Amino acid sequence: MGYTALLIAAAMALLYAGNWTMLRMAPESSPVARGAAYAQVRGCVECHGLTEKPLLDANDSGCSDLNEMPRHPDYDTACSDALAYFETVRLRRNFADRARYNMDNPLIAGEHLVRQYHCFNCHGQLGQGGFKNSKALTGYVPGYFGSDFRDLTRNADPESVREWIMHGMDSAILEVPVSGRIAAFFFKRQAVGMPSYKSLKPEEIEILVNYVIALNRCGPVTAEGVRSYSQQSRSKYSLTRINQ
Repeated sequence: MGYTALLIAAAMALLYAGNWTMLRMAPESSPVARGAAYAQVRGCVECHGLTEKPLLDANDSGCSDLNEMPRHPDYDTACSDALAYFETVRLRRNFADRARYNMDNPLIAGEHLVRQYHCFNCHGQLGQGGFKNSKALTGYVPGYFGSDFRDLTRNADPESVREWIMHGMDSAILEVPVSGRIAAFFFKRQAVGMPSYKSLKPEEIEILVNYVIALNRCGPVTAEGVRSYSQQSRSKYSLTRINQ
């Protein structure tokens, strides 16, 4: 290969690396993650987030006056995101009730393990993202709902998801030319890394693999999507798309 050809190849590699990095750095969001941030900023959590207080209702057209104030504070269109977030709070509160007679349901079985091992603490409620991760490529721990998850798991390949759960990394993505080196750089410097759960029982790992892939297929869920998830988790059903 001549000198000119080498320069062209190097330039194309740099262009590819730059484009790949820019695409991966583009922030990914969901109604639940945006709603969590909005609720914190607007003070919604101070009243609606407490166990003894009623939650916002996704059937309402807007935020209802449920916080015993003379007048509910003004809100804007982001209230629909807050409704999505509070539906996930409702899910957390009623999990025991949904699971009492329904542990055979794959959503309940998966949610049980995810809550037991605190996966939502990093990946966001219902895997909808939201945990900051200093020095990571995107600056946050990815959720299960979007393209970040698919990029890191070879398009939601069960084997890749299994590697992440068991070893905290899918080493195959590090072997990809150019992008693998970039990924390795950020994986080493990020503040929060994926822990290894290889001590789990094989059947638990398979439940988790199927569950997080199912959540990815749901995409970013709205308040109605969370309510649909809740209903499906109470019945015998096959894993389907929640957001239609």
